[in-house]
Amino acid sequence: MSAHGDGDLRLRRQFALHMDGTAAGGNGLFRPLMKQLGADLQCFTGKDLAQKTYVVDPQKQRRFAGIDRLTRYYINKGIKSLYVCGSTGEGFLLDSRERMAVVEAVKEEAGEEMAVIVHVGCPDTRHAAELARHAQKAGADATSAVPCVYYHLGEESVYRHWTAITEAADLPFFIYNIPQLTSFNLSMELFERMLANERVAGVKCSSEPCHDILRFKQAGGEDFIVFNGPDEQYLAGRLMGADAGIGGTYGSMPELYLKLEDLIRRGEIAKAQQLQIKITQFIYRLCSFPSMHGACKTIIRLDGVDIGDPRLPFLPVDEKDPAIISLYQDIRNAVEETKKW
Repeated sequence: MSAHGDGDLRLRRQFALHMDGTAAGGNGLFRPLMKQLGADLQCFTGKDLAQKTYVVDPQKQRRFAGIDRLTRYYINKGIKSLYVCGSTGEGFLLDSRERMAVVEAVKEEAGEEMAVIVHVGCPDTRHAAELARHAQKAGADATSAVPCVYYHLGEESVYRHWTAITEAADLPFFIYNIPQLTSFNLSMELFERMLANERVAGVKCSSEPCHDILRFKQAGGEDFIVFNGPDEQYLAGRLMGADAGIGGTYGSMPELYLKLEDLIRRGEIAKAQQLQIKITQFIYRLCSFPSMHGACKTIIRLDGVDIGDPRLPFLPVDEKDPAIISLYQDIRNAVEETKKW
């Protein structure tokens, strides 16, 4: 039982029913219920961590054979939710059928132990809507999407794209703003238009100016969930108003991010700053390899879960490379060092 009482518990149960399609409800339910999940801090990502899933090369193992093990790995680490087929999750390197298979594998293993946000972003609206419909059918808790990529589209096109995704599934929707990769930056004008859509429950803010988090949070209001995106600024993002985080390097050192969040909640900001510096130094080292994707997968492999190598054009990292072995050992040492913090 949470400290929020029976009323909040009923809301969360109602949300769970609404998410799996077994109960009806007006769109006005979405934001208040997402707030309850966020406020509990244990139910949704709730200022815990949303993790990226990493895909297995189907030529190396049977189709996505490592997804169940990876999902269980994160559950055992204490992770409360997953962000499936995102940027680090190589979602754009999979076709639609493969992405659906990944979602199904994650949900089958996670059951009710984790909340699942499915990234359904695609270059075209039709396929994104299809993935959103499938996410609801598979039992996901929410969807998320970047704007259309490759083509430099205007705000009206992006507005219609995101709106079509929200109409395709009866699920909360999280805007994914990552202008570094999409060449599209979410303006306050478009953001305010999207706020009129009751299914828009939050935004994953991966734009690099930290004050964007503050602007989105202030405009969205208390019920609106803002995820910090850049891993190097997790602490800064939380202090600027982010409710939670979704990041690409969380999967390679989940215990450190969980500890960082714990320190923030306890108000031990000086220690949190020390840990953020450690994490950021590890991120720089991850990015020094031929691909961060390959480095993250190798770190996880060294920790006991083989999920294969990334798909081309991302390059693999040899697990015998002394630099990756040293990085893995340093991460594990940091985990042990900070356990008593």
